[in-house]
Amino acid sequence: MLRHLKRVEYDFHVRAFGEEMARVNFLPLAERRRYVAEMVDHAVRKGVKFDKPALGVTP
Repeated sequence: MLRHLKRVEYDFHVRAFGEEMARVNFLPLAERRRYVAEMVDHAVRKGVKFDKPALGVTP
């Protein structure tokens, strides 16, 4: 039963966030933070600017 619930939770994360972020969401906290920091560093290297606050909605 527990395995089934974990699978349902994982499937929900895949539908809500995509495969990559679903995998990241289930990493241990320290590893997750390191992964997200690497994503941000990569974005900055590619020229993404973080001047504006993230509103969660693309206009």
